[in-house]
Amino acid sequence: MHIALWTLLVATAIAPAAPAQVPPAAPNGAKGKIFVGILDDAREEMVNWQPGVSSQRFVRPAFEKTRSGWRNIVPDSLPARMTWTVAFDGRDLGQIKCETGWSGYGPGRRGVPPKTLVQTIITPAAATPSVGAPSGKYAPMGMGPTKGRRPLVVVSAPNFGNPDGWKRVTPLPDSIAALVRLAFRRDFPHLSRCRDEAIVQRDWSFPDSELKLPIAYASNKNSFLVESDLNAGNCGYVDDPNDPLSDPWFFVSANGTVRRLGGFLTLLDAGDYDNDGKSELIFLLSQPEATEGFLLYDADLRKQASLIWNYH
Repeated sequence: MHIALWTLLVATAIAPAAPAQVPPAAPNGAKGKIFVGILDDAREEMVNWQPGVSSQRFVRPAFEKTRSGWRNIVPDSLPARMTWTVAFDGRDLGQIKCETGWSGYGPGRRGVPPKTLVQTIITPAAATPSVGAPSGKYAPMGMGPTKGRRPLVVVSAPNFGNPDGWKRVTPLPDSIAALVRLAFRRDFPHLSRCRDEAIVQRDWSFPDSELKLPIAYASNKNSFLVESDLNAGNCGYVDDPNDPLSDPWFFVSANGTVRRLGGFLTLLDAGDYDNDGKSELIFLLSQPEATEGFLLYDADLRKQASLIWNYH
């Protein structure tokens, strides 16, 4: 018995120590943060009236969710390499791998430096998701012969659901349309009607038929997002998002209160990117003549963060 015990002690003493347990890394090295970016064309390359579609795409890291809430992304907090989930309309369109930095658009090409922090996509182009065909709607500033792919939201975690159920709705309920028209008149009490960039009538009391509501979304919380389009004639160049002719959007809450968000906006997606059970919403801003960007709103349609740049 003593010999057996001695043998066990010797074996234990000379046996190699078990390797230390290394805790698993946080997803994408995020240390509990959630990052949201935009899978976008290299629109800087196409802004000077270039025909066609950009040959390059990259990810623009835009927003991060911390314990204190959403904010613009802090570049130093990003891992050098990341795997993003591409989210659209409550669905997971797949994953793409990226690394921080600008590739210069390939050997032998100088390219146009991006206006924002970007990540180069490592995933092959054929495996990188797209939605729909390129369109002038998504071109830089929505003008010229250029066409653009629809920008897509990417998330550092697989958070792509849309619990608030935002969907296009047509026709818009008459009661909601009436609330939006009332809010439009409240926000713009002194309107002018124009012809050939000259005012022909001041303090114009427009009929309902001249205020179109071409795009509307509804949530399962009985709230609405509505774009407006006033036909006031040709009043000239408009570049102010608070101008009544900037096609401003309105948010109608479930209790019937109406709030204007601003103009020159296109809704890109609604999703629960921070996995808190509520949908955030991301808009593309395309403001003449040289301002573009992306805006993040919370579930109550309060702007939380923005990634905006100017081409001049």
